Amino acid sequence: MKEQRGFVFNTPEGDMDLQIDEVMHLAHEGDPDGLYALGMAYLFGWDVEADEKLGYDYLKQAVDKGQTEAMTLLVRMFMQGEYDGIDAVKAAEMSIKAAYDGIPDAQLYAGLAYMDGISVQQDYTEAARLFRLAANQGNDEARTNLAYMFQEGLGIDADLPKAFKLYRTAAKNGNVNAMFHLGICYEFGIGTKEDLSMAADSYMQGTEKGDGYAAERLAYLVSEGYGGHDPDDSKAFELFLTAANQGIPSSMYMVGFCYAGGSGVKKDEAEARKWLKMASDSDIPEAKELLSQLESE
Repeated sequence: MKEQRGFVFNTPEGDMDLQIDEVMHLAHEGDPDGLYALGMAYLFGWDVEADEKLGYDYLKQAVDKGQTEAMTLLVRMFMQGEYDGIDAVKAAEMSIKAAYDGIPDAQLYAGLAYMDGISVQQDYTEAARLFRLAANQGNDEARTNLAYMFQEGLGIDADLPKAFKLYRTAAKNGNVNAMFHLGICYEFGIGTKEDLSMAADSYMQGTEKGDGYAAERLAYLVSEGYGGHDPDDSKAFELFLTAANQGIPSSMYMVGFCYAGGSGVKKDEAEARKWLKMASDSDIPEAKELLSQLESE
């Protein structure tokens, strides 16, 4: 399936609109930008029939010629688990090189490389600098990571109110990771006044976007009652089950716990054992203890 798109190239004479045949001509002449554009065209089906293998081949040729936007795209696809043509070390090297061209996503990925010490010596100060550069260009994942650096005092002086504000901005812009951290801030009073209702709202937004960790935190609030709400064991169970189905071991334990005691769901020891066994295999001590009790009975 083809998507009609067209391509815009930056040239010394200004922006030029090119059609796919012109892009192909540039690529076949070995032009780095042409190779990058044609790689995207085949990868995403822009003005040509999608061909993933051919798309990646052209992108790799662009990378070999130093095209930093192609480097960033390959790293993005690698980070999303959609491309296995590079490893974490190569991705870090490409990100750091592309970051020098001011590409926000590259600055984000390079910041992660410095934060985790991948292919370079761990350097929190450099990580924070790169996250700030990307955040200043509107990258909300970088803004969320910068907030974490402020929260933990990594590479920069700890500043909890600043961390809270950054999380809030990124969450408002739709960043799912920020929604979870903003909920944590409201729940435990980190950089702001404790507000369980606001925490629940933030966790709910994350849950609706598929974040299992947000669902788990919301489940605890719902089970305990918050902001004048009565405890709701049935809703809490549903939320724990949502998180457990995403592979979160602590929620697997809670699902097993609920089945074992009939909390929010009909008591079912077979289901309890199943979930507790999965949690035990993930080294959750409470799961091992409860499973042992059930088996002894």
